[in-house]
Amino acid sequence: MKWSNLARLRVALLDDHAIIRSGFSSRLSAERDIEVVALYGNSRELLTGLRNQSVDVLVLDYTLQQDELDGLNLIRLLRIRFPDVRILIYSATESAATISLSLRAGVRGFIGKSQELDELMIAVRTVANERIYLDKMVALELGHVPGFHEGEEVGADEADGSGSVLVSNPLLSPREQEVLRCCLQGMSVSQIAIKFTRSRKTISGQKQSAFRKLGISSDIELFKIRSELED
Repeated sequence: MKWSNLARLRVALLDDHAIIRSGFSSRLSAERDIEVVALYGNSRELLTGLRNQSVDVLVLDYTLQQDELDGLNLIRLLRIRFPDVRILIYSATESAATISLSLRAGVRGFIGKSQELDELMIAVRTVANERIYLDKMVALELGHVPGFHEGEEVGADEADGSGSVLVSNPLLSPREQEVLRCCLQGMSVSQIAIKFTRSRKTISGQKQSAFRKLGISSDIELFKIRSELED
């Protein structure tokens, strides 16, 4: 059911930075048709709070603290437990891989923290009306990824074993395969570095080396190859 202009839009936010929560609340509360009903600092608070609080749009930070449930795992859990809540990702992680996987997991929109707050208002209302929100340039890029369908679900086996044919390429070293597998799960270079306790420079070098061996130069091309192999 689409949100009705006769009722205020109930919005909640999950972000582990208090300053962002405060700024978000102040900005959205100034809108006559929007009510900020909850602000959460971690995923445990969110999962508990949503049991008792009706929410139309959940604005969700993709990357939380290291010991938190976040990213695709949190999105999948929310889709199972609270299927009526529309999810808008609001994140500093703006890679094409992350955005594509998030959309396929069931989120309704993705906005980067580098964008203006006024754009966030547009994104919230767009998602509330059951339409997909994406920045124009991002939408253009994703439109060239074969196999991407708006609202398509991603199963756990696909997300955990992303591009198994691709990353098993014999030209790639075991560590390059690890890095590519993480990239296809939507992880940034910094996140991969933390996961494997390596430096960001090392992970970046392994990623670029793998790209050279595959004859590609960007995450978009990586997704194109993966999609072509799976079709």
